[in-house]
Amino acid sequence: MTTVMLALVIAYLLCLLPISLCALCSETSAPNRIKPVSTRQGLLNITIDPRLELLAVLQHLCGSKMTSFDSEGYAESINAWFADFKSHPVLSRLQSLEEHGFSYDLPVSCFLRFDGVPLGEQTRSWSGYAKEMDEARMEEAAQGGSLEEFYAAVNDFVQISDFGGWFESQRPYLEKTVSVAASLLATKDDMICLLIDWYGYSHDDYTFIISLLVDGGYGPSLVDRQNKSTLYCVTSFDASENPADTILNLTDMIFHEFSHPYVNPLVDKYFDMIKDRSELFEPIKNKMDRQAYPNWWITVVEHFVRASEARLVQLLFSREIRGSSIQWHINEGFIYLDTIYNAVLEYEQARRETGIRYDEYFPRLMQRFAAVKELSPEKLRDLIGFKGPINTARMYPVTLIYPDPKRVEGVNEFIIPTVNILIERLHATAYTDTQALELDLNEQNICAFGAWGSNLWLNKHLPKAPFQILADKIIADKEYPGTNLRLAVCLPNPLNSELGLAIYTAQSITAMKGGIRHGPQDWYVYETDPEPKILGQGDFSCKRGEWIFDGRDEGGGSLTSGQPKPIWRVGRSPF
Repeated sequence: MTTVMLALVIAYLLCLLPISLCALCSETSAPNRIKPVSTRQGLLNITIDPRLELLAVLQHLCGSKMTSFDSEGYAESINAWFADFKSHPVLSRLQSLEEHGFSYDLPVSCFLRFDGVPLGEQTRSWSGYAKEMDEARMEEAAQGGSLEEFYAAVNDFVQISDFGGWFESQRPYLEKTVSVAASLLATKDDMICLLIDWYGYSHDDYTFIISLLVDGGYGPSLVDRQNKSTLYCVTSFDASENPADTILNLTDMIFHEFSHPYVNPLVDKYFDMIKDRSELFEPIKNKMDRQAYPNWWITVVEHFVRASEARLVQLLFSREIRGSSIQWHINEGFIYLDTIYNAVLEYEQARRETGIRYDEYFPRLMQRFAAVKELSPEKLRDLIGFKGPINTARMYPVTLIYPDPKRVEGVNEFIIPTVNILIERLHATAYTDTQALELDLNEQNICAFGAWGSNLWLNKHLPKAPFQILADKIIADKEYPGTNLRLAVCLPNPLNSELGLAIYTAQSITAMKGGIRHGPQDWYVYETDPEPKILGQGDFSCKRGEWIFDGRDEGGGSLTSGQPKPIWRVGRSPF
């Protein structure tokens, strides 16, 4: 080898050396991914995923409405650990992105596309109808800032705040949460087997992600590089003292969110069959908007998903919940659900007889929806009017009204602590009764507080009530004697009959102390001394004009017994 050639080889090798060193450095310094907390129950993966807990931490710290109130100390642990990082640039970047549409399911599916925390490669992607739709949403969100710069800021936050250390500090609690969820789900038949059998076909993987601060639930679907599909159900987990309540809530969420990847692409494929029936959307537009369903396509999707959800829940549980589950959805504004539900029963019969799959039968389901006739004004008023239960009167947007502490003694001690909790939990605004009298609240659900007669807003707008609160008793469906009694009840908002009014009142200001939990019924009578106890609960038998009590006594129980608390009903996105 000549001297010249040797020099060229050495120069070439020297040029390669920095590249080799960079590759070695990159390989040896690649960050360790934070391990999720996971288990498996039948065909269902159950996990708490660091990617979504990272997203929830960022959303919580920047004050996003995408997260919910937490009473188990989890949010407090976030506030304590990340107290020195509340001015990190990633939070303002997230706020800007959220203002341009980076909200609901979109950031959830975006974070799930990455291979772990720290955010590395994007190993999963959208497919089918979702690819075009979500990429368009991403372009719009990017008007709030560069997504690449946001993800880089996320990783910087992970490193300097020691997010991994915080996640590890919570691991015992997270492991317990996953274990409890798995144990509860093990008490029922395999829900995924039922889901697959009912639809007639399966996907590659079903993953239930518990995200402890998420507000509502999401059902994204992503494919990996081998084109294998994973369906996700992402929701929070609230373990009630009554396990049956918790199981029912979990079941609703699982069937709802896993139904979206079955229903959404079919609605998209056959949407032309019903596209021109958007006049059906107009009567329920306001109710849909308040639930983040702003157009006809999404509303059609939700009708089909909720019909499937209701039917699957009924197959897993008893006949007793059939009527109430359908009526709940109708009360939320899905007024055509009876038609879709009956069509779903016809599909079920056809599947038993012929083995037809849901996707093969779906054009007939869409035909039934497209054939819905416009309802008379009287029927529409009846369907879209507020029908309860009390939980739906707390749905966003909601305003809290309490007696002015300057006028009513004891409000600061016995009412304001509850109001402050609900401001955070419900993303609500709050006013004194004198302030509220000066405001236009006809586009708000309202929660009114105060010993009976002490709330001036309530006195003005509800001069006649279907109950009586006297010094020695409360008269509702019957007489409840006592001197430490409290009532929680719902009625239509007197300013807008489509919205709700929840009234939290009592015989005295001292009986208003502390919050109360209730399930999805219209009214509850409580005894507050010595310990809170439900004396009666139920639904109004007539909800047209003046509401009338049903006259049944369903009392006797703790504050957490009886009906489930439907935490899953608020703020869901259809994607």
